[in-house]
Amino acid sequence: MMSTQPQRQVLFSFSKQEQDLPPVRTGGLVSDSLAYFFSKLVPGFFGFITVPILIRLIGVDQYGRLAVLLPLLMAFGGAGGGWLAQGMLRFHPTLRDDATVHARFDYAVLVAAAFSLVITGAALCVLLIVLGYGAPCVSIGVGLCCSFLAYNLALTKLQSELRPASVMKWEILRSTAGFILPVLLVCLPGWRNFQVALLGLGLAYALAASLAIWAGTTLKVHPLPYLAQVKPEILPKLWRFGWAVGVWLLLFQILPVIDRSVIQRFAGYHQAGIYASLYEISIRSFSLLAFPLTQAAHPRIMRCCNEGNHAEAYCIIKRSIRYQLLIFLPLILFVFLFARRIAFLILGFEDAAAASILPLLIMGGFFWQMALLAHKPLEIRERTKVMLLGMAAIVIVEFAANCLLVPIYGYRISAYVVVGCSLLYLAIVFYLGKLRVPAAPGPTHAAEKHEVQSA
Repeated sequence: MMSTQPQRQVLFSFSKQEQDLPPVRTGGLVSDSLAYFFSKLVPGFFGFITVPILIRLIGVDQYGRLAVLLPLLMAFGGAGGGWLAQGMLRFHPTLRDDATVHARFDYAVLVAAAFSLVITGAALCVLLIVLGYGAPCVSIGVGLCCSFLAYNLALTKLQSELRPASVMKWEILRSTAGFILPVLLVCLPGWRNFQVALLGLGLAYALAASLAIWAGTTLKVHPLPYLAQVKPEILPKLWRFGWAVGVWLLLFQILPVIDRSVIQRFAGYHQAGIYASLYEISIRSFSLLAFPLTQAAHPRIMRCCNEGNHAEAYCIIKRSIRYQLLIFLPLILFVFLFARRIAFLILGFEDAAAASILPLLIMGGFFWQMALLAHKPLEIRERTKVMLLGMAAIVIVEFAANCLLVPIYGYRISAYVVVGCSLLYLAIVFYLGKLRVPAAPGPTHAAEKHEVQSA
């Protein structure tokens, strides 16, 4: 029987009581994190060089237009498939389940994915038309969004199966194509505009998604025996857990849309392009180093919870956050020392204001990466609606703060808003999550997970 000491353990305490917790499979966490890190290394490299190259090819103004629209497309794609991705990670069958259980679960996911693609594509099409985009831009945008959605679901399937090497392979392919195709297309005569860059990115995601699904599928050749036995309860259970997380992802990915749109409204596309380029490099740089920990920790945390081992799940959360902190400290010091040079490499010209916000954007990236782990206690308890309410409050605060402050202080103030909102969300989840190992697993979750796997 589990001792009472770990049950009283505070999530972020650094006391010696942690020694009483069950052993954590840190070796697997670290090795998988390294694999996910290498899966981000090539995308990170291409991400770093893509921004300055596109700025030089299409100009800051056209890049500003790209930077305003692209996050919106990613937000729709992330939200449209986010609910399903979170359900996959939460309820995916384990290695102990037989092939029939895996196949039934896979086909339920396939049906849900097809439904998500249709609904997301239709909703985005209507929104882009309302926003005044022309038919070519609408077609390219919907294609990119749907390709991004399908690609993310394919990678989530591999992540839930603890296959980081496969994730690394497809991420390298996607990022390489995501650099080569947009650059090649915008170099064509008369094609130097943001829509062509979007087309190149969409083709890259479509290529990677098609190959990943075709090569990485675990579906059987003869599906009918499994389809006939799939019970209708599987999809509602995935939806009940994941819908709030899907909306949370939509709101989270709308945050950069808000600040860029406000900057564009009050300062023009040129200033929006400068801010967006710095934002992309800053957030991407820390995500490259820290997000692999989240990718490796998430399925392990959920597996521990599904097995009833909540103490070990919370210990994984704590250690992952500590590792992120160790990564953050030398990085922020480096950025403080070389901010001017980094800003010049990104923009191609000197801008003291741009250099001053680089450390702030790095800090914001760190706090948001920390938040992805800090709200895991709410996910464990399936309190995803609480997470959603917290993020909704952040969206309102960020929108109001930018609208009030950007006209007065310029685009630099948005970096301070990013830091403030990330800290506010951390405070919300620290308070609402209670941050203690529960005395016992939830009364219904173990039964529900078994029902989902065996349905």
